[in-house]
Amino acid sequence: MLTVKTLRVRQAQRDKWVSDGAVRGSGALWARIGPHAVALYFRYTHAGKKKAIALGGYDETGAKGLTLPQVREKAAVLSRIYQGGVSDLHAYLERERQAAERAIAADQEINRRLREDAQRGTLRQLLEAYTAHLERLGKQSARDVRSIFTRHLLKAKPELVARKAAELGIDDFVGPIGALVEAGKGRTADKLRSYLRAAYQLAVESRTDPAAPLALRSYGIGANPIAGIGTLSRFNRARDRVLSGPELGAFLRRLDILRPGAQRDALWLALLLGGQRPMQLLRMRAVDVDLSAGVVTLYDGKGARTQPRRHVVPLVRDAAAILERRLAGISGEQPLFSTNDRTPMRHETLSAQVAEISAEMLKEKEVREVFQLRDLRRTVETMLASLKVSSDIRAQLQSHGLGGVQARHYDRHGYALEKRQALHKWARHLVSLKADKEARVVALTSAGDKFARHT
Repeated sequence: MLTVKTLRVRQAQRDKWVSDGAVRGSGALWARIGPHAVALYFRYTHAGKKKAIALGGYDETGAKGLTLPQVREKAAVLSRIYQGGVSDLHAYLERERQAAERAIAADQEINRRLREDAQRGTLRQLLEAYTAHLERLGKQSARDVRSIFTRHLLKAKPELVARKAAELGIDDFVGPIGALVEAGKGRTADKLRSYLRAAYQLAVESRTDPAAPLALRSYGIGANPIAGIGTLSRFNRARDRVLSGPELGAFLRRLDILRPGAQRDALWLALLLGGQRPMQLLRMRAVDVDLSAGVVTLYDGKGARTQPRRHVVPLVRDAAAILERRLAGISGEQPLFSTNDRTPMRHETLSAQVAEISAEMLKEKEVREVFQLRDLRRTVETMLASLKVSSDIRAQLQSHGLGGVQARHYDRHGYALEKRQALHKWARHLVSLKADKEARVVALTSAGDKFARHT
């Protein structure tokens, strides 16, 4: 029998094997006593050969190994298994090890799925899915949607966006939206409400709309909690600022003295092309310009369109000159207006430039009140009306109000000639305004004149 005293004696020359004693056919506990340590084994016989299973090192205190009672308990377990008919303990233990690993892996998989289920369908995922959906469709609002969600929900309300979107109700959203109103950000509050409502509505409709993101169908969203939150229309009043002739003339003269570059060119082109939306203009690529035909193609993604509407605009001479300059050194998919030659200039960059000019003009008493970038488009249409350009042609020039049944399905007239004539008239008017001679019309030829055969 092994004893503590026996195991304390170290062998100076070679290892000594000592048995704990055993009954035949039950296996036995053995200790290999060396000069520095004691190793413990369970030895048994299988198919006429002696085999040993390592049980661990021995330590009388149990701090760095097994105590004698502990190792005897382990050996007794193996002995019972051996006597129970398992002759190959090594194979048995290997099967047990593999089964334990499979059980652990199964538990880990269950826990992983539980974690995923807990996270699936969160408000964060809904907001991301909705924003990505807008980006895939090329919607101009996608950047604004992502910015507002990130600033006012994802960062400001992490505990809210971590909850299941289907479990949230109207009370969960009134607070964040109302806080923006109290902070004097009524317009932002209305945008947040509108974007949230659209995100939830997309999830509701995803169950019957094959075009909606697949992921939304598993969120279990059956109702739109934002539908019950009233609109904040008082913070969403349409602007009505229109520059007068002298004001626009002063603005044009200030454009001329800006440092040459993408900003000045973009602002001039937006005006020369009849008040185009700056965001669409900034997305123009080299491939969208056809100088030989005297036209450019913009893509109007506003509204509920699944595909942007092609919007072809004729070029007057000065617009063609700007584009010819912008095309120098670029080709294909490269943006015409960029600060790094890779990505289009941001709409906010132009807005900031116009705001700076507006402030300077107000200081010099060149305008009666400040104006914004978006006021220029309204100004152009107002002045086109005063030049007797019909509302239909103005709509064709500025690509708005063209979503009706007639425009979508029946009216296939391109209005190329009418748009070109209107832009001729508008270009002459801009020259007159810049020269501060609003009463006198100065002739300006068009890049499209020599390409009239193409229209």
